[in-house]
Amino acid sequence: MTPRRLDGTGTCVLTYDVVSRPSPIQVSQGSTPSKATLWITVTNHQQSAVHVESVRFTFPVGTGPGDLSNNPGSADPQQDDDDNKKWRFELDEDNPGSAVLTPKRSATLPPGGQLDLGLAHIEINAAVGTSKLTVEEHIKDAPDPGTGEWPLAKVPAGFTTGDFRPETILVGSGTPAELTWRGDSRPGATYTMLHDGAPCDVTEVRYWKSPPLHRDTAFTLVVEVTEGEDAAEYAMSTMVTVARPDLVVNDLTVTGHTVLTRISSAFDLGEATALTYTAETDGFLVGHVRADQEVPDTEDPPPTLTVTVAPSGRTGHVTSIQSRQAERAPGDPGSRLTAVVLKGSTVTVARAGTTPSTHTLTWLPFGTGELREATGG
Repeated sequence: MTPRRLDGTGTCVLTYDVVSRPSPIQVSQGSTPSKATLWITVTNHQQSAVHVESVRFTFPVGTGPGDLSNNPGSADPQQDDDDNKKWRFELDEDNPGSAVLTPKRSATLPPGGQLDLGLAHIEINAAVGTSKLTVEEHIKDAPDPGTGEWPLAKVPAGFTTGDFRPETILVGSGTPAELTWRGDSRPGATYTMLHDGAPCDVTEVRYWKSPPLHRDTAFTLVVEVTEGEDAAEYAMSTMVTVARPDLVVNDLTVTGHTVLTRISSAFDLGEATALTYTAETDGFLVGHVRADQEVPDTEDPPPTLTVTVAPSGRTGHVTSIQSRQAERAPGDPGSRLTAVVLKGSTVTVARAGTTPSTHTLTWLPFGTGELREATGG
């Protein structure tokens, strides 16, 4: 689950990642103020060092729905001990709601360098709404300052939502994604799923199955909580990767060697203890074996899966795995082996063991051939 942030960071040279804790932020209620911390990660994704003159982080001050806090002095700037040696991160007393990052002497941020900053213990006001954190970045020799802005949802006290995630992060082409989350139900709260298709109202559920996917897809769950005339909008994002996705291009030019791959195929030995196959193309043979019950070390032999690959005219290479443990987690396929198979090889797969077991085999071809079972003759 990833809290939503703006695409990119405006015109900034450095990359800024802002996350609140708790997430979403809850407004104050009663005499004890609600507090939140903003964690800010600053990263240099450029190819050269960046000479930072200053970076200002600002949140709106006041009691309104767009304001974050009416006590800006409650914010406590924090930074990593190592960063503290080269960088200074302090509140700007002349500008309430602002904290400024400046280098000590002439520190630069090298390529791949990262700074971890925090504005801790901010006392949140009592108005539901969406506030923001703005960034103003001054880089040496840059003609203009860079700017960026991040939304900060402020939901009613006690309202929680989160844990937005797919059941599996990898699905086959043509398979839907299954997404779950948690979230409170209350008057004025709505949940909307955004994806490649039309937005979908999911207010009444906490599980949603997408249409069949054919390419990697991002999903965003937007939670809107309305109180009176004010609304807080909070969003979470996740990604599902599609194995062997459809290729969508306008123009494709191939100037080098091209390999046509085929969809993988799964199979097993059935009731047989051993079968022999012939590889019609190069590929990988992936095997799994899992004992259906625990096999103590004193008992032998455990369930075993063996693959022998004999390329034409060569000595066979043997790969073998055993399983003494039953399912360790839901969906656990067991011990795994991977055999490299050259075109024309004879492949013998055998299983052994007295303990009941489950095995699977998956053929991953590189070309247009199959792993074809040999016939007697």
